[in-house]
Amino acid sequence: MATMHPNPLPDAHRPVRISDPGDLIAAIPALLGFRPRRSLVAVCLGGGDPSVVRAVMRHDLPSGGIGPADRDGLDRIALVCARGEVDSVVAVVVDDRAGRRGVHNALADELGACLAEYEIPLIGAHALAEIAAAQRWRGLLGDSSRGVLPDPSSSEVAAAQVLGGRAIRDSREELEAVLDPDPARDRTRLAALIARSRDAGCAQAPPNRRVRLEFVLGRIADRASAVIPTDDEIVELALALADVRVRDALLSLAVTDEADAAEQLWIALARALPDPDRAEAAALLGFSAYVRGDGPMAGIAFTAALRANPDHRLASLLDDALQSGIRPESVCDLATTGREIAARIGARMPPRRPR
Repeated sequence: MATMHPNPLPDAHRPVRISDPGDLIAAIPALLGFRPRRSLVAVCLGGGDPSVVRAVMRHDLPSGGIGPADRDGLDRIALVCARGEVDSVVAVVVDDRAGRRGVHNALADELGACLAEYEIPLIGAHALAEIAAAQRWRGLLGDSSRGVLPDPSSSEVAAAQVLGGRAIRDSREELEAVLDPDPARDRTRLAALIARSRDAGCAQAPPNRRVRLEFVLGRIADRASAVIPTDDEIVELALALADVRVRDALLSLAVTDEADAAEQLWIALARALPDPDRAEAAALLGFSAYVRGDGPMAGIAFTAALRANPDHRLASLLDDALQSGIRPESVCDLATTGREIAARIGARMPPRRPR
């Protein structure tokens, strides 16, 4: 199946400027967060500077020729570029299969035609077997440009991402595995405990939202100290996140210094909890990743949330925004709203980081 994997980079980050084709290709794993395989990657440039990277999008390569799904995917890339103030695009085809030169050229031509409808030029297109040191790349736009790739792990962009605490994984599958079920947790037992706690709660007075929110904040502080929550704590956390007001208040953590510790707790809960309860933690993880500019992780988290609960409104709205190329700073208002909700609940949230 063809997919688009967007990564709109946040304006608040230091601009990524790349002019040499080899350096641009080598930077792609750092920009995406993983090493793409059998992919067409669209590197979108703009912002008044033709060397500034504004966004990166990935499309699965077809197994055979170009089909309707591929054309739809390339159309979506062009539409996102048009909405995102993109001035020009460079395409990179990563494909380890022999005898595919014709397909690669056709993909570049098709993407160029889709972009041309919005008067956005495709200023470069390159192909190579894999993004690795010393790999040879070639041009696809009728030119004879060729080159040898520098070491992607030594690129300036990779160094900046690693120093910023963002891992660069070897594949998209490795990124998806971050949310694989935790083998140390019995999800069936947790589902029974959650159901029992909900039934017991129905016979009691409504829970205190401030107490629930402060309980979650306490477990986030534990996570910062590498303390693993117990099954009983996981049940209490699931009940707290199921309260929409508590969950929405927690959105505010994405723009605080507690964001990393919160993400670690959201990952732990998304791996431990059964469906549909894991959807809340996955949605919170997706929002936090989205705000910090990690589109691939955000997309994987939203997909996990929607698989756990197809009717999850927050995950659906945020996933639509991500797939449409809405920039991270445009969804940060949800964090402000979350802080306002927390204030009404009566809880004190960590201070917001300076923009």
